[in-house]
Amino acid sequence: MAYKYDVYGVGNAIVDTEVEVEDSFLSGHGLDKGIMTLVSAESQAELLESLAGHARHGSAGGSAANTVTAVTHFGGSAFFTGKIGNDMHGALYRESLAEAGVEFDMTPADAGATGACVILVTPDGERTMRTSLGAASTLGPGDIASGALRSSRIVYVEGYLLSTPSCAEAAERAMAVASDAGVQVALSLSDPAIATLFIEEFQRVTRQYVDVLFCNEHEAEIYGGSGSREERLRAVGTDAPLVFMTCGADGAMVFDDGAVTHVPGYVVPVVDTTGAGDVFAAGALYGLTHGLNPTDAGKLGAFASAKVVTGFGARLREPLHETLEAILNGAHPLG
Repeated sequence: MAYKYDVYGVGNAIVDTEVEVEDSFLSGHGLDKGIMTLVSAESQAELLESLAGHARHGSAGGSAANTVTAVTHFGGSAFFTGKIGNDMHGALYRESLAEAGVEFDMTPADAGATGACVILVTPDGERTMRTSLGAASTLGPGDIASGALRSSRIVYVEGYLLSTPSCAEAAERAMAVASDAGVQVALSLSDPAIATLFIEEFQRVTRQYVDVLFCNEHEAEIYGGSGSREERLRAVGTDAPLVFMTCGADGAMVFDDGAVTHVPGYVVPVVDTTGAGDVFAAGALYGLTHGLNPTDAGKLGAFASAKVVTGFGARLREPLHETLEAILNGAHPLG
């Protein structure tokens, strides 16, 4: 079969505003560090008002969109489905995807502003997110571009979608169409708080549809129970044949149909961890769709993850497709 796209991504279309804060700001406002929380637009506006004078960085974001954009940085082809508002941010969002070479299907919603996320970045680089979904929450099964999906090697679904009924239906529609068409299904657990709240739904769709699962070690514990890293990974692997579990600076662990391997990490100056998991998934997905074994695919993900955390923003700032061999051989400098 001739494939038009390597990765079809479906997720929340979100515009990010990153703000540098101290840990005392989080504790003073009762915010749980390192967690994504859904909030109203009014609550988000109040938070931004309290942040007047803090350094800010704005960009297009959204987990799956970050991933498919990074796939193109590796030299792959990608398609994205999400929902935007009929506003300036929506237009800028479409423009950001087009500039990255990502094809998309995003008809503006009848009502609601383009989704927005305020990301509070502390000196250790950890990110704490407050997200107002806006128009993104109206994504539904009818928005899935079935033709593009069937022309893709892998469909990638961000786990954040499971937090909203209409989006959850869209996510399952994408997975069902892919499964019926023989297209591989990849899913991310996305966030410990989301994994906790919707763990039964994650387990159900994983068992029914998922070929490749992405998670970090904390989400793996929520999914499969406590224990050593390998025990957590193997527990998740009972439901998915291929699992990538990220472990911060220690790299990642890969469960491949019963076999466990380790992908080394990188020691880098961490500025902002936003998007680290997203671009890890991009490297791994690019590798899987271009003939690499899972461990080598994970090496691409680990490099991209280390690269993105050295600056602000969730997206890679330079192409990597001409240096893949050097990355796989450990010879590509991160500077």
